[in-house]
Amino acid sequence: MTDSSQVHIHRLTGCRPTPLAHYLKALGVLRLVSEQADGRARGWWMDESFLLATRLDRVRLETFFLENYSPTPLLTPWNGGSGFYPKDNKTGLEAIAGSSADRFEAYRIALAHAKQIVANLDAKPDKGDAKNSVIRECRRVWRGPAFLWIEAAMALGSDGDPAFPAMLGTGGNDGRLEFATNFMLRLHSMFDLTSDLGLPNPSTSPQLKMALWESPSPALEGGAIGQFLPGAAGGPNGTSGFSGGIGVNPWDYVLMLEGAVLFAAGLARRAQANALPQAAAPFAVRSSGSGYGSAGDSDVGGRGEQWMPLWSQPSTCDELAGLLREGRSQINGKAAARGTDMARAIARMGVARGIHQFERYGYIERNGLSNLAVPLGRFDVRPRPSQRLLDEVAPWVDRLRQVAADKQAPQSLARVHRACELALFNCATRAAGADFLQLLMAMADAEDQMVASPRFSAEKNCAPAPRPSPQWLDVVEQDSHEYRLALALAAQQGSMEPKSTPAPVRLHWLPLAANGHRFAKGESGLAIGPEQAAIGGDLVRAAISVVDRRLLAFQRGASGELMPLKPIRDCYGAGLDDIRAFLDQRTDDGRILGYARALMAIRFHDRSQTPAVKANQLDRHPLGGLALYGICRLAMPVGDLGLPNGKVLVRCNPMLFHRLRAGDVAGAIRTGCRQLSNAGLRPKLQLAIGSQSLGRRLAASLAFGLRFNEWTRLALGLADPHLPASEQLDEQ
Repeated sequence: MTDSSQVHIHRLTGCRPTPLAHYLKALGVLRLVSEQADGRARGWWMDESFLLATRLDRVRLETFFLENYSPTPLLTPWNGGSGFYPKDNKTGLEAIAGSSADRFEAYRIALAHAKQIVANLDAKPDKGDAKNSVIRECRRVWRGPAFLWIEAAMALGSDGDPAFPAMLGTGGNDGRLEFATNFMLRLHSMFDLTSDLGLPNPSTSPQLKMALWESPSPALEGGAIGQFLPGAAGGPNGTSGFSGGIGVNPWDYVLMLEGAVLFAAGLARRAQANALPQAAAPFAVRSSGSGYGSAGDSDVGGRGEQWMPLWSQPSTCDELAGLLREGRSQINGKAAARGTDMARAIARMGVARGIHQFERYGYIERNGLSNLAVPLGRFDVRPRPSQRLLDEVAPWVDRLRQVAADKQAPQSLARVHRACELALFNCATRAAGADFLQLLMAMADAEDQMVASPRFSAEKNCAPAPRPSPQWLDVVEQDSHEYRLALALAAQQGSMEPKSTPAPVRLHWLPLAANGHRFAKGESGLAIGPEQAAIGGDLVRAAISVVDRRLLAFQRGASGELMPLKPIRDCYGAGLDDIRAFLDQRTDDGRILGYARALMAIRFHDRSQTPAVKANQLDRHPLGGLALYGICRLAMPVGDLGLPNGKVLVRCNPMLFHRLRAGDVAGAIRTGCRQLSNAGLRPKLQLAIGSQSLGRRLAASLAFGLRFNEWTRLALGLADPHLPASEQLDEQ
């Protein structure tokens, strides 16, 4: 005899997180056992299987489903094909209505009520008032499990009319596949409905073992299972021949829909007027179209996606129902609306407690026009660093989505929005510094595309990317020449007019209004002017354009003492080893420009503490190879040069830059040496030659801010003949 107080733990290897049919099947097992056999049963997920703790041993568990299980009355009299109308398949419905077994009593009662509701209808109700009238009457009359089914199949819209969450199609059907009709047909094939006990048919037991334990069973049936089990959809390449048939375990279908009933608990609230009906379902949001390999534009406007919770602690059915009843994710006090919001909420633990993972499903079109519940990935529920930073940019990315969805929007905006959304998703799920930097780069690319469509961007009130806080620098920092040079270019500012407000270097890429938060507009769109001279993907050309525009501003009103482009703080300047790598063409220019565009938006001034400047490797090595750069850089200073014996004032002569831009290295060096000599410095190098390419690269290098200690080293190397030979500039 079995001890009824003993708890048995069953590993249901046939119930797994994917596909959706098997996930729902696990919930169906827990629900039915809890409601009809063991109220203290508990279930949880472990090692890709569902575990069930119950007083029923394996034999008694199987016996319960085979001999005692009472099916939930699933009926959809508001749909055509539901079995209530002349042209419908009535096989399953009539068999259950004519049965005498106690286990089908609830079904018979619900059928009688449904027949009364549609008794005056000669044909299926059309869409609109007739269909809604049937639904409202069913909601008024049905009670118990039948009412839970209608709650799972639909939600109330803001106008009181029904709206349909994606998991159960459009009110319990997916196209021509009517879920309740097929449910009754499966019951008809599994049980002898003519017997007083409703005993199982001979093939039902091996089918149950296969559904629960993955035991081999040849007794699969023809039929459809809809979107829940994409692998059983059949069609081309579905088997070894040209086209595969459809084989379904009827227990998989029955237990799957029994589990779907649990999702009624989350539909008590109404769907908002501006939300998809999916939003009324537990952990269901609009599609993001990112975060998985097959993402495409069509997925964004699909039927949404749903994140199915996986929990690792034994939970009762009531506890699970409570979880689903409050199955909402929050981000900054608001319900998550899209897949990216869900990812951010998970990363910040903004979901119900007890969940350790989510399996993400998308209800999207695949295999032609078929809607399939496609698994899109697994996500751990754990805190990830720096998630608060995403709050600064997420609203802008969402606004970009709305702009890109406009019918008149160029395709380039849709492309950059996908890149932004994917980067945002990766930041929430992986939280690596490279992902945060990639997000800033994608946003900068989006800005460039807005500038490339000036009329459309002005009409849609597009705005430049928001200016992130300096805390982003702590996350995105990289140890590379490219990153330090990009920071040295991005973290600079100067006045475009004397005594005017500081103008960041970002102004040379974007037509910014005075406050920097909006685009400047003109009569024909964005007011793109001569200051936006750095637009394009060539770093050397862009850097030369930046220096050229700043020198023009300097010549218009400066006193001849300062070049109006300098690092905001010393720590943001480049080191001489970085400059040498750039001049030697050992850097990736595209990466430098991409990083720089990404970093330009950061609010460098808001940084409360100045990070320490890392030691420069060149402090231990001679300055050879930088003689030409040293002459040019010292002759184009950002202020007084601090030397041990006092300060030296070098006046800026734009002629040096113009000669470099033209490729005249020799002429530029002669000009620079005269400037230094006039300031009291005696450069050891008087003559030099170089290629046109080197001249332009030297001109571009003047756009990078240089750390103050590197300025001093260059000046001392040029001016002090008594320095050790290892500290003097190489004259070759």
